Amino acid sequence: MLEQLSKYTFIVYEDIKIGELIATGNVGVYKGEYNNNNVAIKGYEYSLCNIDTIKKEINIGHNLKSERLMKIYGYSYNKDQTCLYLIMEYINSCDLHDYIGQYYERITSDKHLYVNDYGCYLMPYDTKRSIISSLLKAIRSMYRENIIHGDLKPPNLSIHRKDNEIYLKVIDYGTCHKSNMTQLDYCCGTDGYVSPEMNEKYILTHKSDIYAVGVIMTEIWCGSIKYDDYKGARNYLLKLLRIIKNDDPDLEKIIKKCIEINPDKRPDIYKLIKIFTKYLDYKTR
Repeated sequence: MLEQLSKYTFIVYEDIKIGELIATGNVGVYKGEYNNNNVAIKGYEYSLCNIDTIKKEINIGHNLKSERLMKIYGYSYNKDQTCLYLIMEYINSCDLHDYIGQYYERITSDKHLYVNDYGCYLMPYDTKRSIISSLLKAIRSMYRENIIHGDLKPPNLSIHRKDNEIYLKVIDYGTCHKSNMTQLDYCCGTDGYVSPEMNEKYILTHKSDIYAVGVIMTEIWCGSIKYDDYKGARNYLLKLLRIIKNDDPDLEKIIKKCIEINPDKRPDIYKLIKIFTKYLDYKTR
């Protein structure tokens, strides 16, 4: 199986140092060191890993140019070949899901704040708009490199801090494709974020990612969405949009364009950024 990775950069196991566990999911991610730099190291049990997914991650991530897309430097394995590792760019803060979670309190009754099962959501409006702007720039970077993600959601978007700036990086390329449209034999999205065409026909396009962007924009604004079957999640999303409409009708119109049932009616990322920039200019007058 390892010969399938031979065209990618191999990093000698003894040249890396594996430190503390920093993320859990389908596999563990550790903070480590390589060439005297901090790196993130994703570890797989060799006998259980899906080599096609790993090849896809390396193929997508090994030659990226944008600082808004997480880079993958190469792969490694231990001496007895029981574990396989991806050596990746280290991102120095939390993912977007945890970042949103920092803005909850349970002790306020401010009518302008969103209240749900987690408590009262307190993220300032300027922060919301800044994070959405960073999200759109990250997706533009992805699109410029001809990448369709397929599973955009806050856990797959990480907050990176550089000097006084924070911005989003796209991570986790296991569902990504490099084509304008892909017909799959399964649904690669996550409940709550998956587009209608992916849910019903397993069709993945750039506009499928735009649908997920609309959901994420809603989550940034309201603090949560509903993780459910497609119909239940969609109905809850529309309920949240009615709340946003009362608060910021211009933003509601933008998000509504992103989550159109017909993908042809959704803007591409360039048009979406143009619309959102005009919206920001109007809000800052």
